[in-house]
Amino acid sequence: MKPCLHPQEAERLQELRRYGILDTDRERDFDELVEIASDICDAPVSVVNFIDEGRQWFKAEVGLGIRSTPIETSLCGHVILQGDFVEIPDTLQDERMADNPLCTSEPGFRFYAGAVLRGSNGLPLGTLCVLDHKPRTLTDRQRKILTVLSKHVMRELNLRVALHQEQMLRREVDHRVKNSLASISALVSMKARHTSDAALRLALNDTSARIRALASLHAELHELEHGGKIDLQSLFSRVHLDLKQLLPTGTNLVIMTEPGEATPEIANALLLIVNEFVSNSVKHGPVDGKGAIEIAIDGAGRDWSIICTDEGGASPDDAERAASGTGLGTRVIGSLATSLGATARWTAEGAGMRLSVTTQPR
Repeated sequence: MKPCLHPQEAERLQELRRYGILDTDRERDFDELVEIASDICDAPVSVVNFIDEGRQWFKAEVGLGIRSTPIETSLCGHVILQGDFVEIPDTLQDERMADNPLCTSEPGFRFYAGAVLRGSNGLPLGTLCVLDHKPRTLTDRQRKILTVLSKHVMRELNLRVALHQEQMLRREVDHRVKNSLASISALVSMKARHTSDAALRLALNDTSARIRALASLHAELHELEHGGKIDLQSLFSRVHLDLKQLLPTGTNLVIMTEPGEATPEIANALLLIVNEFVSNSVKHGPVDGKGAIEIAIDGAGRDWSIICTDEGGASPDDAERAASGTGLGTRVIGSLATSLGATARWTAEGAGMRLSVTTQPR
């Protein structure tokens, strides 16, 4: 006998699809549950199955060797129309299954016991069941364990749905943060362009650069998996484009980044160091604004380094003042270096300043 459709079949199928479990690969988390069920119930066959439109699909199975069967021969298609737990001691004595080829053939399934898997709206999605080739019954202990295992199946599925929803919410929040940072940076830049106060314009451009740098890091973090590392070339390609827009006409910025990845903490430190150095270079650079700022970054691995140079006309006295950390920017750089176990060294070379931040002498 072909199973009847559930009275709320459309809603039931919608709930089943909400879990996104159909046609996924086999997973150890579910395989272990059917292995336990088969062992505890001393049954040769055990499955976690879901009743889809026109088919019965198996997420995990022991003793079956297939992933789906037509709905016409589904035993569980009948079971989900009953209570939370169904046990059929002899399938050939049940009118719904007496003519089912899965039961009448040799060796047919003569015994069935299954705990119904219900979605969060209470509608049945499938079962965790065990089958045997001979008529029999389960003990109370076996029934209880089978029921508990079925709850583990749904707990895992509900956890995955919750995680997916959390990720969707995070993406939405990240998108809004990104837009907010871009809007703030644009407003600050616009204010800088319309002010006649040179000092204020410099301060506003500096603020805009910091916001853009933060936005670049945020963009990389947004695309990062939990516990992952940031691609430094990708990060600093974003930063390079942002900073170039804020440099005086005639100032050339070159950022060379070795291929590699870094933790968010190191990436953030490198980003802030670059931002502070470029800001200081612009602030103390040539009056005509012409010159070059070069930055070389090697942030992969435990020993990382960043070398920054400019053509700002720095003297040994300027380098000494920078090393003493009297300015805000140099204090920030020194603090970042110390927090990561690195050393910041300022020297005057040729026509400009050189900053070397390394975790080992170079």
